[in-house]
Order: sequence, then structure tokens, then C-alpha cells
Amino acid sequence: MNKAKRKNILIDLSDLKHPNCGFGQIAINYSKRFANLPIEGLHFFYLLPNCYPKIHSKNVTSVLVRNRKIRKWFPFTLPKVDIWHSVNQYNKLYRQRPKFIFTIHDLNFLFEQEGQKRQEFLQRIQQKIDKATIITTISHYVADEIKKYTNLNGKEIRVIYNGVERIDQQEGKQPKFATGRPFFFTIGEIRTKKNFHLLVDVMKFLPEYDLYICGKDSFQYADEIRTQIKEKAVGNVFVTGMIEQTEKIWLYRNCQAFLFPSRGEGFGLPVIEAMQFGKAVFISNYTCLPEISNGFAFIWEKLEPEAMAKSIRKNLPLFYEQKEKIDQMKEHAYSFSYEKHIKAYIDLYHELLSAE
Repeated sequence: MNKAKRKNILIDLSDLKHPNCGFGQIAINYSKRFANLPIEGLHFFYLLPNCYPKIHSKNVTSVLVRNRKIRKWFPFTLPKVDIWHSVNQYNKLYRQRPKFIFTIHDLNFLFEQEGQKRQEFLQRIQQKIDKATIITTISHYVADEIKKYTNLNGKEIRVIYNGVERIDQQEGKQPKFATGRPFFFTIGEIRTKKNFHLLVDVMKFLPEYDLYICGKDSFQYADEIRTQIKEKAVGNVFVTGMIEQTEKIWLYRNCQAFLFPSRGEGFGLPVIEAMQFGKAVFISNYTCLPEISNGFAFIWEKLEPEAMAKSIRKNLPLFYEQKEKIDQMKEHAYSFSYEKHIKAYIDLYHELLSAE
């Protein structure tokens, strides 16, 4: 197709500067997959952080932004596009007026913030909804939350599940902190919403196992967990901080079970990653986790440490006897493919463009 007739899609990939967080991983996958697909009639502009090398592809043009505020004060420095795709709720608004896809991953700030700050976050979300052509989100749970706390003004909200990279066949590396004992694993930013502190008391009832709590630990909550471990003299729980991708893969592959008592998820990516490895998964009965796990995880109905430990001890051996169910669980995890995810967005781009 003649280049002049192609439609331009701008995708905000500014989260590439945070490769170890969830949004960063999404941005990495987007940057690779749109660049490598021969998509008739579409040309992509990637909005990249200045620290990131330009991405070269026949159907991609890279745009480096030295300062995110430049988009507010100097919109003429950005290309003219037909669709602007804000891939998460924290991306800045685009000052031109193309068709605007606004993706919301969660409204966790409603439970993490209070008072005026909570209201300010909600107002920012509402401003973007007001400007959006269509809103997309990553689970039906989040869609229901958006309908409850914002005014869609009749605009469509569409659920497009996250893509999850296949990591179960990648090489892993044993972390130095691994003791050699049987262990459980959990991962995520160590914030209050994750409920990781409950696992410290759970592990008192499971002394023959270790637990590794991994993830960004620059929050007061992580210090509180370390203090809890010390004061209660729980010697089989380790808060490790950030880990490498290869270490994460090793931990998934070798753990006895994945434990996830979180109360604040939009999708629950680690749950699907653990299922790729055929591992027993234990989750809270909150947010999107029952939806995403689709009956393949053990649900803690009540987050009481002794009951949680009893559930693990009872269900763990039974799980690994069910080979057929494990295979079904893996297939469920594989169904969250990036191929399906990207196709859904390409179809949406064409749909919006054909409505012109």
C-alpha cells in the first residue's frame, strides 16, 4: 500500500524505562510485536523514553521524548496521527485530537489513597475517559469497577485480557538466596495491597518449607514485613527484593506452590505465569483473581493464616496427582497469548479507522 495512504497509530511506550515492572514488560512486548508484524495499511509511532534506543522497523518510527512534560507544552513536536493509544492509565494525554484508546489496568488507587489525593487520581482518570473514543481494560472485574466509580457517558468499555509472555521454556538461574529446602514463591511490588504479611504467619504452620517474597521492596510495607519476621522469629521467610528474569523463571519452575493473597489486582499476571509451569496456585477471593484463574487455583475464602496453611497442606499433594487438570491449567495459561492480545488491538484500530 502507498505509504501516504497508511494510517498512523501512536503507542505510548514510555514505560520501557521501567523494564522490571508490569507496565514495563507490557511495553517491551508491544515494542517487539507491533514492529515485527506486517500490518497492511498501518504505520506505528512508538513514543519512547530518551534513555531507550530507537527501534528500527519498516512499519515503526521511533519518537524520543526527553521530558514527558514536552507533550503538554510542545505538542507540535509530536507526529500527527490517526489513533493515539494510551496503554495504561498513567500515560500523559496527547494534545492533538486523534481517536483515543484509553486502557485502564486497575483502579487500585481507590483503596491505596485517601481524601483529596484519592479524588485527584479519580479526576485524572475521568478527564481521560471524557476525551477517549473507547476505553479498554484487562478484566471484567476492572470493567465493573470503572462503571461503578466513573462516568462513561455512554462510551464503550471493552475487555481485552492482557497478553502473558511464554516463559516456561526459557532458561532459569538459581538465585543465591535459595537455601536448597522445599519452598513456596510469591512476587510483586511489596505494597500493602499484596497482603504478603499474612504469609509470615502462614509459614509458622509450615516449618518444613521456605517462602521467598520477591519484588520491589522500597516501600514502608516491606520494612514492616521484615520487622514482623524478626520479632516473630520466623526463620523460613525471606524478603529478597528485586530479582532477575532468569531467577524468577527458576523460582517458578522449582517452587512447590505459588502463593498470592493480594487484595489489589487488575489482572494478576504472576498467577498465569505460575500456571504456565504447572504449579499449584493459592489465591485470595478478591478482585479479578478468581476470574483470571478460571477454577484452576485454590481460593482462600478467608485470609486467616492457620486456615490458609491448612488449605496448602491439604490441597498441595492432591493437586500434583491430577495430571489431566494440570495440563488443562497450562492450556488455560497459554490462552493469554500476546498473539491474541495484539490481534484484538489491531482489529480495534481497523474498526475505529473504518468508522471515519
